[in-house]
Amino acid sequence: MNRPVIFMDVDGVCHPEPCKRELEFCCLPLIEVVLLEFPLVQIVISSSWREHYDLEQLRGFFAVELRSRVIGVTASIKRPSADWLPGFGAQYEREWECAAWMKQHCDWSTPWLAIDDRAHWFRPECADLLLTDSRIGFSADDQKILHQMLRERT
Repeated sequence: MNRPVIFMDVDGVCHPEPCKRELEFCCLPLIEVVLLEFPLVQIVISSSWREHYDLEQLRGFFAVELRSRVIGVTASIKRPSADWLPGFGAQYEREWECAAWMKQHCDWSTPWLAIDDRAHWFRPECADLLLTDSRIGFSADDQKILHQMLRERT
C-alpha cells in the first residue's frame, strides 16, 4: 500500500501570517491530532522555511511521535526548467514543486494533498489542496476537512 503524503506550508498554516514569534506553530497541534489518527501518512515540508532550516530542525517543530514521518522537503523552483511537468504553468509553482517531489520519490498512484494558504500557487481545480485562511492559520474547520481528505486517501 502506498503511504499518502501531505505537503505542508508553515506561514499561514501552522500559525497566522503575519505572526509574532511567541505564536509560531500555535495551529500545528490541530494538524497533529489528525495526523496521529492516520499513521501511514508521511509529511513533506513545502514551505519557504525549508530554505532556512534543515530537515532535522523542521522535524523538531513537530510532536515527537510525528518527527520520523517528516520525510523531506520540496525543491524550490522559481521558474520553469527542462524538467517542467506538462500542464503546469509558472503561476502554480507550489503545486508543481509537490508534483515534482512525488514524481521523484513515489509511485504514480500514491495519494497526496497539500495544506497551504496560497490558492494562486495551485491550479484552481486542484482537488488535493486544503486551503487555509492565512490570517488565522489551520482551524478547527480545517481539521474536519483534513480528516475527511485523509480518510478518502487511506
